[in-house]
Parts: sequence; C-alpha cells; structure tokens
Amino acid sequence: MVVDMATLCAMEVGGPRWAAWGGVHRVPVNDVAGGLYLCGLDVAGAEPAAILDHIQASTLVCLLTDVEIFTRYPDYLEWLNYPEPYEALRLPTPDHLVADDDAVTSLVMAITDRLRDGDNVLVHCGAGWGRAGVIAVLVMVAAGAVTDDAIRDLRAARPAAGPQSMDQDLQIERLSRQLVDLPD
Repeated sequence: MVVDMATLCAMEVGGPRWAAWGGVHRVPVNDVAGGLYLCGLDVAGAEPAAILDHIQASTLVCLLTDVEIFTRYPDYLEWLNYPEPYEALRLPTPDHLVADDDAVTSLVMAITDRLRDGDNVLVHCGAGWGRAGVIAVLVMVAAGAVTDDAIRDLRAARPAAGPQSMDQDLQIERLSRQLVDLPD
C-alpha cells in the first residue's frame, strides 16, 4: 500500500486515539504561524479539551446546529457554552447548506487572524468535510491561495473535504472574490 505524505502527516496529527473517528488533519495555509485543523463531530464532541490539547489549539470552531450536537453529544453542547480556558466559535449551518455570507466572512477573518497570530484552530462539522471544508478553503484564500489550488490542497490534506453541494460551491466562488480584496 502506498501512502502519500499528506495522508501520512494527517494520520500522525490525531494519532490512533482519534483515527477511528475520521482523524484530525492539518490543512496547509500559506503565510500563517498557526495551524488549521479539521475533524468531524466524533472527534471534537467526544473529548474537545483532549483534542485541543493534543494539537495545542486555543480555538475550536463548531459549524453544527444544536440538534445535530444534542442527539449525539449533549455534554459537548454544554462544553461549547463554557469552554474555558479555550475559545469556542459557533456558526450553526445545516448540513450541505451555507450560512449567511457576512457571518461566514467574519468567521473566516477571525480564524485567519488567529492563525496569523500563531494560534492553532480546530474546525469541525459533522464529518469534517463539507461545511468545515468550505471554511478551510475560504481561510486558505484569505491567506493568499488561489481558490482552485486551495480546494486541491485541502483535499490532499483531508480526503473528501471541500464543497459538497452547489450552494457551497457558489458561496466559495462569491466569497473568494471578496476575500482577496480585503485588507490584511
């Protein structure tokens, strides 16, 4: 079996403790000191503090609706309200859909600022593919990547990640144009 370097590095991020749940993958973002990581709910919801400690992240971004969380990890929903000493950012977004463009842009810029400051950030949705992938692509674009390159690099780092619906494709197209014109 041949394993490419991106997959090997991705497997090493989460280690065997989280590999059974889809793993934790570091996404390559240009010109930032911090690291952007993606995972699914089964990683973040089961032990949020443990995975944040493992990747030395200070911020967790949850893109799930309360119903999605409560049905599987009700304690995690409580943790999101009181994550100290960590920070939890929320943008509840229905599966395969998108949130408001302004809210997404604000979240992308907040993540990008943290990465530029050297912080590690963990982003998750249900599987860590669609909604989290949209945010990851937009963060990569905000940091200077070309959209098509960002999608390719994201999928090399976390297979299957990236837009999973026409709504998500269109949001990436719309917001990528805006993000390249925003000041640093």
